[in-house]
Formats: sequence, structure tokens, C-alpha cells
Amino acid sequence: MDLDLETLLIARVLPMTLVTAIFATTAAMRHNDEANRAWTAAFAGALCVTALDAIYAADGSAPLVVVAAGDASTVFAVGAMWAGCRLLDGRERSNIWMAVVAAAAVALPTLVQTSDPDLDLSTTLRAAATGGFAWLAATELLRGPMRLNLNARILQGTFLLFGAWYVAVAALYASGAVRPGVVGVALPFTALFVVSAVCLSALRVERAGNWWSMSAEARRRSKLNVLASDAFREDAADRLERATRAGSHVALVLAEIDDLDELNSAFGREAGDSALVHFSGILRSRVPADALLGHLGAGRFVVLVVAANAETPRRVVDAIRTGLTESAVGEGMELRTGATFGTGHTIDSPATFDSLLGRADADLAKARQN
Repeated sequence: MDLDLETLLIARVLPMTLVTAIFATTAAMRHNDEANRAWTAAFAGALCVTALDAIYAADGSAPLVVVAAGDASTVFAVGAMWAGCRLLDGRERSNIWMAVVAAAAVALPTLVQTSDPDLDLSTTLRAAATGGFAWLAATELLRGPMRLNLNARILQGTFLLFGAWYVAVAALYASGAVRPGVVGVALPFTALFVVSAVCLSALRVERAGNWWSMSAEARRRSKLNVLASDAFREDAADRLERATRAGSHVALVLAEIDDLDELNSAFGREAGDSALVHFSGILRSRVPADALLGHLGAGRFVVLVVAANAETPRRVVDAIRTGLTESAVGEGMELRTGATFGTGHTIDSPATFDSLLGRADADLAKARQN
């Protein structure tokens, strides 16, 4: 396919400028987290590549530093996309430094040349490194619950195809057999970022709660039919005080829903909300009628119950686990949530809410380690 220079530049510059501006603006205003900052850096790198190509395309030549900058920006752009995917998948570190190092390594052979750059070597290194990062990004999106998300699957396929093509381009340039033209190299790069902008925006909306207003958040919490954190603390303190005066013992059960963040990522925030409502319903149906129920946030529920002996909290935990096993989350989803538990009892802890919660939290942390 032959495209004149003006058409090619419009096909690259216009969509890249639009998606970069929109993505960066929404990320800064509504989704300013680590993953979106990495992706914004990736879009900035892609826009830099496009701008350099547009500036120096007219005369068909460019200084060595411009060629090196274009190569480095191409590698960094896709490498930063991989770094953002790592963070989206729950990794503690983005490892974006690897994209920076790879970009510098690709640019170095061009910068040290004293004459016209060896464009075959430049293109080979750039295409190989870019294709490698694209495959890494696709692999990251195939991990864990993200593999079940439709937008993540579309993005995976796009990165896999792009990576395969760029590795093939590197092999073709290295062999000298065939040299794909600018259309075969530049347009797939632009298409990758246009598709990424659409899919990543959809993923952000599905998993981020800060699109909601506070009134919407309040409505969501009201569906749980248990006390909010502040109200629970106040009522629990009163109940503990009265139990102490009467010489009674009280137990606290702390429950944390397993993999709630992953559930939000894979199926959207509505699925996570359904899991919270489902869990609160099990609490209301399985624990003693006189128990005090609360939600501390982040998928953590707490139960305060009169306990004549140390076995009472364990019986409460067993009843909740039985309920989780017997019922699925939402109609037609056939997903069963799990939970990790920690307990505290006034038999071996001071009769204060903070001491009971601290004991239960330590017990929960120990259960997670085991």
C-alpha cells in the first residue's frame, strides 16, 4: 500500500495527538495513580516519536541525535505500557527503569557513529526491543484474573500481534532480505496506541471508584445493611462497657474478603460491590441475632458478639464459611468468595475495642501467612 507523505502524517499525527491529550487529561484529573502515570509517559513517548517523524519527514533525512531520540522514544513508549500493565496487575513495582535502560541501549549505537547512521541496525534494534516489550505487556495481561476481562483480552491480542510483527521486522532487517517501508512500521505503532487508549480507559472506569460522586458512594454503602466504621466503633464501645459491668465476655471476629481487588479488575466494580453485599447478607443470616455487624472498608467486616467461652468466635467463623461455600455471588456468575478471619476475645485481651481489633488483626495477618 502506497500513501503519500501528507496522508501518512495525518494518519499518524492526528490520532496520536488526540489520544495522548485525552488520556493525559483524564489521568491527571481523575485517575492520577502509578499505573496511569506510567501509561501517560508511554503516550508522551509515542507522541514524541510521531512528532520527530513529522518534523524531519519532509527532506527525508535527520541528524543522528534525532534518529537516536526516535528509536529511544519508540522503545520507551512500549516499555512504559508494559510497566503500567504490571501495576494494573497488582505488582508492587513497575520496573519502568528497564524501559529507560533499553531505550538508552538502542539509541547508543546511533549516537556513537560519526557519519550517516546505519538505519538497518537502528531499525533492527528498535523493532526487536519494542516487540519484546509488547510481548511482555501481553504476558502481564494474561496473568491472574485480568485474563477474564474483555478489554484486557482485546489489549492482549493487540500487543501479541504487534510484538510478533515488530520481531518479524527486526528479523527481516537483520537478514537484509526484505525491508518493510514506513507504512509497515509506523502505522502499526500508531494503531497500537489508539487501541490501547480505548481499552485502558475502559479498564480504568471498571476498576476505579473515584469516578463516582460521594453521594453514589454513600448509596453503595447503604446496600450493605451493616454499620459503617464510625457507627460500629461507637456502638461496640458502648456494648463492651456494659458487658464489662455485667461480668460478661465479648468476642470480635474480623473477616476480610479474599482477592477483592482482583475481582474488581476482572469483572468491574459492580462485581466487587455484589461480593460485598453478598458477604454482608451471609453475616446477617449466619451470625447470632444479637451480634453487632460492621464494615470497616476495603472488604473488611467485623462482628462483635457475646461469648461465654473461647469457642464462640470459632463457631461464628465456621458458620460464615459454611454460608460462603453454599451460595454464589450474583445471579448467573457462579463465583464463590472466600475470606480470611481473625478473632479476639476479652478472656485474653483487655475489654476495649482497639485491643480486640488489634488482636483480631494480628490473628488475620497470621492466617494469611499460613
